[in-house]
Amino acid sequence: MNEKPLHACSCAAATPIDWPMTALLNLLRRKLKTKDTSMAQTITESAKNLVRQALSAVPALSVDEALSLVNGDSHVFVDLRDRTEQIKTGRIPGAVASSRGMMEFHIDPESPAHIPAFNQDKTYVFYCASGGRSALAAKVAVEMGLHPVVNLTGGVAAWKKVNGPIEQG
Repeated sequence: MNEKPLHACSCAAATPIDWPMTALLNLLRRKLKTKDTSMAQTITESAKNLVRQALSAVPALSVDEALSLVNGDSHVFVDLRDRTEQIKTGRIPGAVASSRGMMEFHIDPESPAHIPAFNQDKTYVFYCASGGRSALAAKVAVEMGLHPVVNLTGGVAAWKKVNGPIEQG
C-alpha cells in the first residue's frame, strides 16, 4: 500500500520534493510572459459595435434638452444602472429605477415584475452612466413595443457636468 508516487513524467524516480509538470510549465509561461489567447468561442460582434448600432437606431436627447423635462408630465426618466451605481452617484429626480438586467421584465405587462410606469402615454428617456447601456436598452425597449423612447446623450455623467439635479439613492 505504500506505493511510491510517480514522477510527472511517469517514471518511478519521484521524490516528495518533485513538482508536478503543470506547475513547472506554468512557471515557464510566467517567466516567458506568454499567454493563451485562444477562446473556446468565436465572438462575431463587438460590444462597441452593438452600442454604435443602438446609438444610431434610437433618437438622442441632449442633457440641455432634458433639463427642462425633469418632473414634467410628458416624460419618464428611466435609470438603467445597477442599484449600487444609483446609490453611489444618485438619480435624476423622479426617475424609474430599472436595472439593465431587469428592464425587459419591468416593461412586459405579462411579467410579475412589471412596473406600471412603463404603461403610460409618455416619452421614455433612458439613461445610464455614459449612454452605452441605455442605448442598448432603448433599442430593445423599442423592439418590445415601447415608444417613444430616447437615449440621454452622455448619461448621468453628462447630466452632472451641467449641474442637473440629482436625488440620492
